[in-house]
Amino acid sequence: MNLFKKIDDHSDLMGKMSQKVGVDWSEKLADNPELARQYRGAVMTCTHCRSVGECKGWQAEHASAEEAPDYCLNKDLLGRLAEG
Repeated sequence: MNLFKKIDDHSDLMGKMSQKVGVDWSEKLADNPELARQYRGAVMTCTHCRSVGECKGWQAEHASAEEAPDYCLNKDLLGRLAEG
């Protein structure tokens, strides 16, 4: 898979997962532009996921959720951001 396509695909997955757990990156970045580094890091972390199919299925089944599934490599980060 082309590197840029992989990053784009995982950016989409990470963005959707963020929305499911109540993290609005646009709002977070507007309030604190320094979080852009964390966002980029989260996308890169997502590229190492071995549960992409499971993640896509989980996202299709959940309009929203209290937290990301345990296999999500960004679960802790998203949990902290969702809390405030």
